[in-house]
Amino acid sequence: MILHLNTSKEWRGGENQVLNLALGLKTRKISQIIIAQPNSPLSEKAKLAGIEVIELAMKGEFDLKAIRKIKEIILNRKVEIVHTHTAHAHSIALFAKKKKDKWKLIVSRRVDFRVKKNFFSKWKYKSSKVDLFIGVSRQIQKYLLEDGIESSRVIAIHSGIDIQKFKRLPNADGLRKELDINKKTIVIGIIAALVDHKDHITFLNAISKIETENQYKAIILGEGPLESKLKELARKLDLNDRVFFLGFKENIPEYLNLIDIFTLTSKEEGLGTAILDAMAAGKPILATRGGGIPEMIVPNQGGILCEVGNSDELAIAYKTLIEKNSLRKEFSDFNKSYVERFSFETMVNKTVQVYHSYLGKNLYN
Repeated sequence: MILHLNTSKEWRGGENQVLNLALGLKTRKISQIIIAQPNSPLSEKAKLAGIEVIELAMKGEFDLKAIRKIKEIILNRKVEIVHTHTAHAHSIALFAKKKKDKWKLIVSRRVDFRVKKNFFSKWKYKSSKVDLFIGVSRQIQKYLLEDGIESSRVIAIHSGIDIQKFKRLPNADGLRKELDINKKTIVIGIIAALVDHKDHITFLNAISKIETENQYKAIILGEGPLESKLKELARKLDLNDRVFFLGFKENIPEYLNLIDIFTLTSKEEGLGTAILDAMAAGKPILATRGGGIPEMIVPNQGGILCEVGNSDELAIAYKTLIEKNSLRKEFSDFNKSYVERFSFETMVNKTVQVYHSYLGKNLYN
């Protein structure tokens, strides 16, 4: 029995990866349960998919009531592997595990932040109670090793996406009409939470510096604490008629059909699966070299990579892609093929191999 532990109340890339993994295990008839926050998007989506979910309020990484309940579930359900998918889940599982316990603890790390130097963080990452860390990129794996985790306890498994979902995109004419964007206008799109490490500030500064006579607009999908600050910056840069803040959206494939150039300007990034979605949809990519992003993009074949925080370099690259239809087409064709190596089936297969190796047996029913 595999137990997935996720403490997030939101729906972001990490939660999508948990659902993809769970769907893959369900197809393979591997016994599993997900512990998630009550009424969270992950809980709702997993239940709709026929995956067993136990809803449990987890009020932080020191929630003793939640820790006791999780220990009880592990014992009663004869859980063999606890796979945590958030930082708080990592902590809760550590508190729930005694050294004598036989169940294995696997921790997925999805951010490329360095391990903090405080006592608690050092304990979390150096504890022998964690059997394996899975970084969703080689960059994360590299940082974990540099921060003192033994190489025998760290591997990288790239996040994966449902490629078929983006093969045939819904018609975007309705969106085009709603946003009053004509078909001659090139649309630059970014899909990312409005948080600091996604660096929308550099994105907006770059958009303001594009020097071209061609028509272009930019759309920003996502929500987060920096929304008002970013909207104020867009106003100061006189971008209100050029940049649309659209908030959180469920119908991502439809928006990807609207987008001509997909971009991500992160300072740090575990992997950035929104880029993979865009590649599967046949979009040229313009991104920074933040975190694991370079592991997805082949420069000058599928996209253009710029230095983190360099709005001048980004502006020149946007201008190039806006003006060169043939280059966008070339990158598009390459990405449709290249993205196949990032399928969620590949991610699930590699994860199942890890489960098998740690249990010394086959999990298939």
